[in-house]
Amino acid sequence: MKYENKYHLDIHVHCDSGDPAKLDFLAETCRSRHTIICLSGGLRYGGHDFLPNDEVIAICKRYPDCFLPLAKLDLWETADPAEVYHYAEKGVKGFKCIYPYYEYDHDIYMPVYEAAAKCNLPLLFHTGNYRPNPADELYRRPVLKNMHPINLDRIARSFQSLKLVMAHMGTRIFQAEASQYLKMLPNLYADLGGCGQWLRMQPADLAEMFKPDTLECDCTMKNYRKLVLGSDAYVTYPQIIGEGADHYLRLLRRIGVPQDVIGDIMGKTVASWMGVELDTPE
Repeated sequence: MKYENKYHLDIHVHCDSGDPAKLDFLAETCRSRHTIICLSGGLRYGGHDFLPNDEVIAICKRYPDCFLPLAKLDLWETADPAEVYHYAEKGVKGFKCIYPYYEYDHDIYMPVYEAAAKCNLPLLFHTGNYRPNPADELYRRPVLKNMHPINLDRIARSFQSLKLVMAHMGTRIFQAEASQYLKMLPNLYADLGGCGQWLRMQPADLAEMFKPDTLECDCTMKNYRKLVLGSDAYVTYPQIIGEGADHYLRLLRRIGVPQDVIGDIMGKTVASWMGVELDTPE
């Protein structure tokens, strides 16, 4: 599908409100920024919930020029691959995974990922830091351990056609380690979403993490193609969409990343997974 005058695709935006006025404002923000966003909601985010998946899908249908739906998968004590097929039939463009009961690569979740691979739909995994909340006392789960980037290694190797995105690239806790997995696993990608993430990231830091491990210089900067745009914005905080994209661009331009690679990072890579065609800015 062709989206006229859309240059960016942001894979990481939270649907935390169904207020019509806020959604209208978010849509106008997207249009003014020439951006399509992937909205995800879902229940059981630890101590709080977002809008249920079906409501997110309905919202995206009301704003087809700028919103695409992601469904949150319920990775709990059991996980049902039928959930993947159900939401694929409803037209979602991918899935969000966060706050699992077990580690992401636990045996009971593998059939769910296999279903996503068969549907050719990408998975966005929260990795790294997660603030303590009252649900932690209730569930008593090892939260950071369960969402460590290393848990994506088995998934990436087992389903090599499946596109995986590490939301936050492990945050500061696991960032350097996560960048090594990115360079090693062909189907693993990452975003820099989160104000505490992209506001702290300096060009020298990103350049160090993405430099080749075996070569002194790589003029193609191919490792940067493993980055995708993700702002970690919310319906109630739409300004983060622009702030995140602008910081991405400042980082990449100061490093000297070629424009064609920047275009892939800012949306064309994810668009290719979702059957979306973006314009090229003049």
